[in-house]
Amino acid sequence: MRRVVVFALAVVVVYALPASAAPRSDWWFKTPGGAAYCGSEVGRFLCVRPADGFWFRFTNVFGTHADVRKGRSNDFRGLREPAPRLLGIGEVFYSSDAAVITCRSRRTGLTCKHFEGLSFSIGRARGHRIFYEASGFPPNVQPLFKTSIGIHCGIDADNLEPSQPFLTCWRSTDGVVLGILHGGGSRRGTHSRIEKAIDFRPRGFRLLGQDRTFEWRCRNVTALRAERCSMREGTAVFTCTNTHARLTCSNRRGHGFWASARSFYTF
Repeated sequence: MRRVVVFALAVVVVYALPASAAPRSDWWFKTPGGAAYCGSEVGRFLCVRPADGFWFRFTNVFGTHADVRKGRSNDFRGLREPAPRLLGIGEVFYSSDAAVITCRSRRTGLTCKHFEGLSFSIGRARGHRIFYEASGFPPNVQPLFKTSIGIHCGIDADNLEPSQPFLTCWRSTDGVVLGILHGGGSRRGTHSRIEKAIDFRPRGFRLLGQDRTFEWRCRNVTALRAERCSMREGTAVFTCTNTHARLTCSNRRGHGFWASARSFYTF
């Protein structure tokens, strides 16, 4: 799949645009029928919908806390300008080899994602959504167990440091995702919300009964590393206890989370 390197060029062009922005002619691409146009600003990424002048903008693109803003401007209404690329249905645009921004064109509209996971979707004629986690990617774990209230738990399969296992649990009713890292020092449990975790109930998770405890054990354990892990032998690095009210999980340092049918807390 072809990747287009464009962010490296963006830094030499300076724009001083107000929040509403103004017409421009340096778009990176447009979607079929001119339904959407996308281009760059210094440290920012802009997409507009000419049908009604609606716009999305990623800010602080190269920072540690990217943000997304939206609005509507008559300047963009009815926009028809040339663009170097037509992003056809099913095609993907990469802002660079590092894929800082990734956009996918669909029949229903356009979805663009920042590498941190923040993303937005803009319909061809109307409608829009903002996702604060990567859309389209449900949790990917080695299955461990599930509870009767729809909480599934497993070991993160996308972890780039498998010697530091990460326990991930999600509540399928609303997409709340909770986690604990082994070797995280004083860091408490994590929490987020992923839309694709809603109603995600894959097979392979055994039921953890009421008043039962689960332990993930590893044979080679230090303060930072835990290797040769299973449900049978070694030192318990993650412990989860299921009661009638909630599931509570913690690591060896006592950090973790609890989750009930409607609430959760990290510690």
